[in-house]
Parts: sequence; C-alpha cells; structure tokens
Amino acid sequence: MFMSLCCAALAADPADLHADRAAIERVYYQHRLGEKPSFEQLLPPGALENLVQQDLRKEAALKKAYGIEVIPAQIDAEVHRITTTTRAPEILTEIKAALGNDPARFARTMAKPILVERLLREKFENDDTLHAPQRRQAEQMRNELLAAKKNGASLDQLKALLKCNDSNLVIETIGQLGAREVGTNAPNVDLLEIKKRFGPGAQILSSPQSYGKEVKSYLQDLPEELQNVLRVQLRQPGDVSAVIEMPGGFLLYVAKLKTDTVLSVASLSLPKCGYEQWLEEQTKE
Repeated sequence: MFMSLCCAALAADPADLHADRAAIERVYYQHRLGEKPSFEQLLPPGALENLVQQDLRKEAALKKAYGIEVIPAQIDAEVHRITTTTRAPEILTEIKAALGNDPARFARTMAKPILVERLLREKFENDDTLHAPQRRQAEQMRNELLAAKKNGASLDQLKALLKCNDSNLVIETIGQLGAREVGTNAPNVDLLEIKKRFGPGAQILSSPQSYGKEVKSYLQDLPEELQNVLRVQLRQPGDVSAVIEMPGGFLLYVAKLKTDTVLSVASLSLPKCGYEQWLEEQTKE
C-alpha cells in the first residue's frame, strides 16, 4: 500500500508540489517568534516556486552525476526515521495535518526532499574525483613541509610555509587536552555530524569562521579516532600531520606546542569545491 502511495508522490503535479510546500512553510512560519513580516512578504509565490524547483534540481543532479534514483522503500524508511526521531513532534503533527494527513503528500513534499539532499551531499562530499585537485594541493603542501623540516627549518619557517599560498586559510588553535572546564559552552552542534562521518571525515580543532583568531578548543570534543591521530602524529613542535579529509575540505596541522595539558597547532584548511556552485553546474542543461 505504501509503495503505491510513494509512486503517486513521485509523479506529483508541479502545482501540487507548490501548494504542499506552501502548507509546510506556513507551519514553520507560525512557529517563528518575534516580529515578522506577513507570510506572503516573507515567501512570495516566486520564492516558494524556487524552493520547489531547487528540490527538483537536486533530484535531477543525484541521477545525472551519480546514477541514483530514490525508490519507494527508501522514502518509506525516511518517513519512519522522521516520525520516530523528531525532536518537535507537535510541529510534525501540524505539518501532517496541513497536508491533509495524507501519507503520499507527506512522503512527496517532506520526506523525499530531505532524503535526496542527504544522499546528494554524501555523494558530493565523498567524490574523490571531484575533489582530487584540492587533495593534491594539500598533499603537495605536506610534502613541502616535511622536506623543509628535514632540511632543518624552524617552527616559524614551517608556519610561514604553511601560509605561503593563502594566509587566510591558516588558523592557530589551542587545543585543551584535559577535561572541559565547568561552565564552558558545550561542543558545537556541528560536531555531531562530523563525529558520525570521521573516517575519513573529521572535525578540525576550530571552525572555518575562526580564521585570523586564536581559538580555544577541547580535544575531547573530537571523535576518539581523530584524537588518537593528533596525539600520535603531533608529539612535538614542528611535527606535521597527515592530510585529513572532512566534508567541507582538507586539513593539515603543524604542531606549535605540546604539553600534558595543551596541544597548540597551526592548521591549513583547503575547502572543497562549493556544493551550491557544483549543483548549479549540474542542472544548467
């Protein structure tokens, strides 16, 4: 029964997709706090149409670039995942009601776009061919650092070499090796996804938004495997890590200081090609 409903969802009329997307967005709009413009001002018909077309473009890109088409069983599983793991059951109930409590409409407008986006990003982030130029650049920099270190380069010289291509891509971080201090903020929620993805995905000791700042982080916030890699590879000033891949780019560390309580590093972050730009290129035809 559900499979037939999903098949109907896959063949939905564009006008129905637009109307159902508007119904979902109205539920989210009603839960926004504070002063806000009218729904029509915030999301005029053209903006809603763009959201629908964006979902369709992602579905087309998933098929074109990676030969993947979502099937009813996958949508069924995604509906189950959303229903059983939601942290906002009241809002989910309202969304289902806004869609007439119709399983096919919910699968089509809510579950399927989420599934397509997740699959497409996973494929994009792990596309070795697509991101090969950035990996080669990171590996070349690592080889240059190792060669300079072998020839007696100082820590300052290694840091200067790390910054030679683009100093804006280099950050300096103090990683606390001990337990998190009482009263400090919890780890960034972005770490949750990174922890799932480590191997080869990884989280750096600070975020890309921290360029140009010295940042205090806690090594215990990172995946255990990554903690072990950094502890083993960065034992003393001047040590160079392996190239580490994360969803957004490639990372390379140079140890500045290592004590029983602190690991201070300079790190180079080379971003992968942008997802949005790549998506646009995939759907130009």
